[in-house]
Amino acid sequence: MAQNPVVTGAEAKGDVEALAMKDFRLDGKRALISGGSKGLGAAIAERFSEAGADIGVIGRDRDALSRIKSIVENNHRNCCVIEEDVSSIEGARRAGDKALAIHPEWDVLVNNAGIARVQSILETTQGNWDDIFSVNLRSALLLSQAIVPQMIKRGHGKVVNISSIGAFIGTPGLGAYAASKAALNQLTRTMAVEWGPHNIHVNALCPTVILTKMGHDIWDSPSMEKPRREKEQRIPLHRFGEPSEVANVALFLASAASDFVQGVSLPLDGGLTIAP
Repeated sequence: MAQNPVVTGAEAKGDVEALAMKDFRLDGKRALISGGSKGLGAAIAERFSEAGADIGVIGRDRDALSRIKSIVENNHRNCCVIEEDVSSIEGARRAGDKALAIHPEWDVLVNNAGIARVQSILETTQGNWDDIFSVNLRSALLLSQAIVPQMIKRGHGKVVNISSIGAFIGTPGLGAYAASKAALNQLTRTMAVEWGPHNIHVNALCPTVILTKMGHDIWDSPSMEKPRREKEQRIPLHRFGEPSEVANVALFLASAASDFVQGVSLPLDGGLTIAP
């Protein structure tokens, strides 16, 4: 009579760990990322490709798009680049149309494109206000309108909106930026309510200062030594974030591991918003 194989504790633990890791994989998935050629978008594209996803990146900088394409392909995943400026209605719509022409099915949409300009509220110009809202908010709406219908048709999908901790706190000089990100968080909640019945998961990720190249250029400056020290002291972990840390949480929100997370605007701030 055949005997059942003996499963050791170590083997059982290995099976559980393998199953848990599978929940964080994106094998067989396609992810479209706006603002995907630099900064956080590039870090997310790289991390998603490491997790098994094929990638589409939308951006304006041809050379930067080429660099991220090479990184993704070095991870043995396919990468298509879409050179469009999503700050205009036409550009955002073209980007969505091009993505669907390349692949009619996308499993993950990351609305990452964003800009910030420092101006006090009383000095904020209509032009700057409109520019910030067109990229940070309207492009997320238009790309979602283009990409989400095929998710609904297939009965599954993930939308990750990259917001900011500035949506929760008042920051002098960033009134327009903060307002656009607060609006993005509310748009996220409404998307989650409308699309949840179709098994579309929608969440926002809200980082504090992240040391992308732009972050380093600003905060590594000798003139920023004192403001940086003061700002880092307000964060319980006493440091700024790294792009890889944003990419890891974005991967969680894009993967099956977050299948019961819906409509959340998740602070990624080292504890800044809960500090006294």
